[in-house]
Amino acid sequence: MPKLPTFLVMILLFLSVGSACAHEHKSKEKQYTPAFSKLGEGKPVMYTGRPIYHHVSAEDLPSEVGLFEEILPAKSLGAPPHTHTNEDEIFVVLQGTVHFLNGNEEVVAQPGTVASLPRNNQHGFWNPYDEPAQLLVFVAPGHFQEFFGAVEKAVAESGANSPQEIGAIIGREAAKKGVMIDMSALPPSALALLPPPQ
Repeated sequence: MPKLPTFLVMILLFLSVGSACAHEHKSKEKQYTPAFSKLGEGKPVMYTGRPIYHHVSAEDLPSEVGLFEEILPAKSLGAPPHTHTNEDEIFVVLQGTVHFLNGNEEVVAQPGTVASLPRNNQHGFWNPYDEPAQLLVFVAPGHFQEFFGAVEKAVAESGANSPQEIGAIIGREAAKKGVMIDMSALPPSALALLPPPQ
């Protein structure tokens, strides 16, 4: 077996020691705790009248990924067309059928569908059917999950109760997170779900 040059051995040794020290330093900064949760359990954040169950937040893992569960009522708009500038999202349809807007394309997603939606891609989703739908949503980085609580708090503090007032709050809170909403991109099957103006 050929011998490695001394300088190469030194570099490999330096890299392995440096990596071990970095790992040890990182683990001393914060200890992460394994956790288990069940779908539909925990204290939900009520977002536009539907529960959002947070299962993993950005603070729970070194990767800062977030995971939440969303119950989408029958004949309801989940999210209008919007574009994240900071986050990537992955949706998993567990129950029911959900329509997604992917750019300008409408996609019908049945149970078992996985939708991978990178940042800077306009998308939205809605449930035009008579049965509720259940979604798992991964978001990276997961700090975006704070948005739902911020909307819930702003709606409660303002006393907003019309769809237009709540929509304005959603737009403001989304903009704070670098998310742009474009209601003009709603396709007809989603427009039909909007309540009449008050």
